[in-house]
Amino acid sequence: MKDKLASGAKKAVSAAKARPAETRWSVIGAAVGAVLGLLVGGVGVAAMGGAAGVPAAVILALVGAVIGNRYGISKDRPVL
Repeated sequence: MKDKLASGAKKAVSAAKARPAETRWSVIGAAVGAVLGLLVGGVGVAAMGGAAGVPAAVILALVGAVIGNRYGISKDRPVL
């Protein structure tokens, strides 16, 4: 199990180093989304007769990370 975790960590680090703008903008987008989510509060999700409260910071951090990732991809040069 430790080998798989170490292997996955090495792959993640090498991908982050190969695409610095993508990584940077993904983190920036997640941080901005989380801050905006903290300002909003919570969001209720109701489906199939049940409901659950979800922190808006979590949802907006994910959305911000995706938006930042897409912007970062446009800034990075293609990897050959």
